[in-house]
Amino acid sequence: MENQTELFKGELMEEKLRFYFLNNGYYVARGVKYNFDGNEITDIDLFLYGRVSSLSRVRTNVDIKNKKSPKTFERILWAKGLQELLKFDNCVVATTDKKDVFRKFGLKHDTIILDGNFLQKLTYETNSRLAEEDLLTQFSLIKCYKQFMNQTWKSIYETSKSRLLDELDFSGYNSTLIYLEYFLKSCFDRQKKDIALRASFIILSHSLLILDYILKDIAFLEPIQRKEMLSDGFKYGNLGIEGVNKTIEMAVKIASSKMTVNEIKKALDTTEMDILKEYFSKSETTKNIFKWSLAFERLAFQKEIVMPKDLDTELKGTLAIMLDFFKINRKDFFDIYS
Repeated sequence: MENQTELFKGELMEEKLRFYFLNNGYYVARGVKYNFDGNEITDIDLFLYGRVSSLSRVRTNVDIKNKKSPKTFERILWAKGLQELLKFDNCVVATTDKKDVFRKFGLKHDTIILDGNFLQKLTYETNSRLAEEDLLTQFSLIKCYKQFMNQTWKSIYETSKSRLLDELDFSGYNSTLIYLEYFLKSCFDRQKKDIALRASFIILSHSLLILDYILKDIAFLEPIQRKEMLSDGFKYGNLGIEGVNKTIEMAVKIASSKMTVNEIKKALDTTEMDILKEYFSKSETTKNIFKWSLAFERLAFQKEIVMPKDLDTELKGTLAIMLDFFKINRKDFFDIYS
């Protein structure tokens, strides 16, 4: 059993609200840093992501102030501004204030207010889940000595969370795969295998959430078209094959490269991404990706860690596909935890 960190008043309220939104079917990330060009601008107490239908997703920022003087009017303005900046669908302000004027002001400005009366009724299940602080403490103890410029695992996790705010695209997905490969391979380190498995679960969860957002726009295409779109995105990121071709042509002209345009294109056009394209283009897969993202998030925070061999069939299959993609032997990986 993991030791649990004692939470401060504000942290406990954030965990209570996280638990509430998880139980209402949302994907929830807590303490997500919003960065721009290497600068940390602010952090979002809770990021909510909901799958409304095959075509629609809802993203929401939640601001939480569990204080005697929460300055609710200011928090409403701040939350609304951040929603507009990030082009989210909703924003929520949770405040200990109980005055009806805040609800009216929030209603006028399309901001959901969770007041003190609501917050008092919240419960928090401490027996099954680790708090965010527990995971951060574990991740902060390990450094990447050969990769990622000696960052701690905590820093990598924070960066991966931040991508959920404004990189729900192919470039964000492909960047997250780099982290996932690192953590899956770290599972072979006997001293780190349990925390590496938690890290693998949460990063895999992030990657699936990003993919779910991408798929909302192509889910109803014909299977062949869906495969082509995924193939281009996996290989070439947000630019797609047309954008990459134009970039190559321009670069060759500017640099007077000895390689021809066609030679460079051929070098980029590999079949490495085909395994992902085939798996994630299936209709049954697209229907379940959000569900799997929620499940892997739950596994990452579960106090009693679940071994890979004990995963549900669908989750085990998704994990196995990623192992195949990274050319990690399935049997060797599952044997680590046997």
